[in-house]
Amino acid sequence: MSRDTPHPRLRVAARLANGFALDLVKLGGFGRDVIDALLLCAISQANVAQITRNPELQTRYATLDQPPPDDLRRPVSISATANSLRIPFETARRRIAALAELGIVIIHPRGVTIPTAPMNSPFYRMASAAHYELVRQLYFRLRGIGLLEDLARPETSIYDPANPPVRLVTRLSSDYVLRLAEPINQHIGDLVTGIVLMAVIHANTEHLPDDEGEEADANPVAAALALDGQRRPVRASAIAERLGMPHETIRRHLGRLHSDDRCERNGDGYVVTTRILAREPFFRHMVDNQSHLHRLYAQLSDYGVLFEWEREVQALRGAA
Repeated sequence: MSRDTPHPRLRVAARLANGFALDLVKLGGFGRDVIDALLLCAISQANVAQITRNPELQTRYATLDQPPPDDLRRPVSISATANSLRIPFETARRRIAALAELGIVIIHPRGVTIPTAPMNSPFYRMASAAHYELVRQLYFRLRGIGLLEDLARPETSIYDPANPPVRLVTRLSSDYVLRLAEPINQHIGDLVTGIVLMAVIHANTEHLPDDEGEEADANPVAAALALDGQRRPVRASAIAERLGMPHETIRRHLGRLHSDDRCERNGDGYVVTTRILAREPFFRHMVDNQSHLHRLYAQLSDYGVLFEWEREVQALRGAA
C-alpha cells in the first residue's frame, strides 16, 4: 500500500478501516461506551508496553491460554492516560474510578492496571476471539481489492491453527486503534466528536460493496459524486445506540459537526458528502491511515501470523 494507490481503492480501504476501528473500540470496552473502551485500550497497552516491544515476550504471551501475568503489567498514571487520548483529566479520573468500582481496573499509588483476572474472563476471551476475527477478515477484504500485495509472506508459522495468537493480534491492532486518536484530535479537536463523525461516515456507506472502487477507476471524480446518491443518512438515535452513548450527548456532538460543516442534514438524518470528504484533512487522514494499516499487517507478517491467512487467500483465488 502506498501513496500511489488509486484514489477509489484508497477510499474503499478507508471505509473498511473506519468500520474496523469502530468495531475494535466497541469490543474492547467490556460492554461500556466508546470512551471507557478507549480508556481501557490505552491503559491495557501501557500496562503491556514492555511485552509489545519484546518479540520473545510477544510470542510467549501470544495465545488466549497465555495471558501476561500481573507482575509484567506496568501501572500507568491517569494523567498520562488522559494526555495520550487528549481527553480532560477529570473525565478520565471519574471514568477510571467507576471502572475500579466494577473491578475492571486497579488504582495503585503509581497508577492504574488492568489485572490478569478480567483479561482472562470468559467475556474478554470471547471479545478477543471476535477481535482476532475482525483483523483476519479485514486482511481478506483488503487483499480482495488488491492491497497489501507488497507484504513479505511468511513461509512458515509457529502457531497452531487450533490455538491462534489472539492476544498478540489484539495487542498489535490495539496500537493501531490508539494511533488514530492523534489525527482525530488534531483535525477535529475533540476525540468524542471525532468518533461520532467516524460513526456517521460508517453508517452512510457500510452497505456499499467492496468492489465499488473498481468502476470508479476510469473517472474517480464523477464516481465519487455519484456515490453521494448512495449514502444513507443516519439518525442521532442510531449513532447513540451504536456507540453506547446517551442520545443527548450524540445530538450535541452532531450539532457541532453540522455547524462546523463537517456533515450535512438530510431529512431527519446526517450525512458526510463528497464535498466534505474531498478536503485536505480527510484525504490526508485516508492516506495516513493506509500507512497505519500497512504497518499493522507488516508486524503481523513479521510474527508469522499471516501464514494461514495467506493460504486461505490463495485457496479462494484458486477456487475462483
